[in-house]
Amino acid sequence: MIRINSLNLYYLNFPLKNNIITSFGVMKNRPSLILELKDNFNNSGYGEVWCNFPSDAANYRFNIFKNIFVNKLKDLEIDDPLKTISIFDKIKIVFIQSGDLGTYNNIVAAIDCAIWDLFSKNKKLPLYKFINNNSKNNIQSYASGINPGEALKKIEEARSVGIDSFKVKIGFNNNLDINLLNLLKENIKKNENLMFDVNQGWNLHNVKKYLLILQKYKTFWIEEPISASSTNEDYNSLSNLNNINIALGENINNINDFDYYFSNNKFNYIQPDITKFGGISLIFNLSKKYNPKKIWLHFLGSGVGLLTSAHVMAAINPEGKLETDINENLLRTKIFDTELKVIEGKFNLNNNFGIGMKLNKEIIKKYLIKSFTN
Repeated sequence: MIRINSLNLYYLNFPLKNNIITSFGVMKNRPSLILELKDNFNNSGYGEVWCNFPSDAANYRFNIFKNIFVNKLKDLEIDDPLKTISIFDKIKIVFIQSGDLGTYNNIVAAIDCAIWDLFSKNKKLPLYKFINNNSKNNIQSYASGINPGEALKKIEEARSVGIDSFKVKIGFNNNLDINLLNLLKENIKKNENLMFDVNQGWNLHNVKKYLLILQKYKTFWIEEPISASSTNEDYNSLSNLNNINIALGENINNINDFDYYFSNNKFNYIQPDITKFGGISLIFNLSKKYNPKKIWLHFLGSGVGLLTSAHVMAAINPEGKLETDINENLLRTKIFDTELKVIEGKFNLNNNFGIGMKLNKEIIKKYLIKSFTN
């Protein structure tokens, strides 16, 4: 049993030198909402609230957390991290009423991750060992966040740290850039993998045409080719095409849809995000119910969510690869007291308890927009 004695919430913002471009917009900075829960054993547990989009998402979630969730957390006692999600069922009604379940899911996911971190620290185990006692202590990485205009440059950067799999953004203007495909085809080595992230950029009228073209290229997977709000049947129809793996999951926000895709043998790359929906508890339960090798966690945020995701992936799918933003973001690499970096294509996890690192207070101070303590 642990009791939450106090908490800190940090709203951070890292301005980008080069914008990150997606099919649905442009990111000019990297916001982060970091939750720190402190328990009755004087341990700190960390979680991250997803807040990438839109630009006001971090500030809005900060205020929602402060005004609605704090009173529920103070002096909370819990004896099992798997019970975390259900604790907030009464609060959930407010978000159903307002049509804002995304914010609710993001905040509860962060709380769930922080509580798992606390439990693993109180058990005196690294998080990966707390999840799976036979876990490896490393996980391979693949490079993500690659804009088409600088694809070759970013691929070279990834290669320099041993990464051999790269995910490039496509799907702009509901189109397909054949010149980009040919350029990548000429530069990808035999032992390397290439993924394409459409970011929901195509519609049902042209998606099959584009997928048929992509069949001619060496493609590891095509990610979210159509809207995540499309029916499961629409996605299933795309999976019938030969030599095309469809990846999805970062925008799934209900258990029934996860059940559908995990139980469907046409989908082998499912990408939950522990900061968006369900936290670690969701992944733990899915890994027990279905083939954990299908789980390739999505993540694009700060080092808190990335390191936590690395622990989870190492524990439940050590042969998979963890998504890693290749773009500069000190809130990813320097947010801890030890730099978080890829070495020889993988993240190596230490044997310290929990996620194994402490927040870098200097970086917190430098990029802090505002904070809250209770």
